[in-house]
Amino acid sequence: MIKTVILVLIAGALGGLSSGILVWALGAMGVTPALGFNMVPAFSPGWITSRVLFSAVWGLVFLIPIYRGAPILKGTVLGLLPWLSSIFYMLPYGKGAGFLGLQLGWGTPLWTLFFGVFWGVTGTLFLAWVARKGENQ
Repeated sequence: MIKTVILVLIAGALGGLSSGILVWALGAMGVTPALGFNMVPAFSPGWITSRVLFSAVWGLVFLIPIYRGAPILKGTVLGLLPWLSSIFYMLPYGKGAGFLGLQLGWGTPLWTLFFGVFWGVTGTLFLAWVARKGENQ
């Protein structure tokens, strides 16, 4: 059980790192601001560390036993949980970005959904890879 918890924490952290790089890269290239999401984070050690640590904790949702044989579907569904937390709590109250984070732009709910699903799918694909690797040994 401890090995499983460690793996889901790693999967969450990996999802946070990869989605964080994606958020930063699309913002820095001007893609997200051009499409209604005006969040261009500075790629700093503090910012990425925060994303990775919070995402690691969110990785505990990967313990929910749904869609065991379908990691992309599982990641998509479970990626909705941090997205909902983001648009209903973190952006409005933590960042002061208003209802659904709309002060960051009209595209905020859709972009944050995309990044949440990207996080979830990255994490579940990592876990599926680890499981396959374990079966082959």
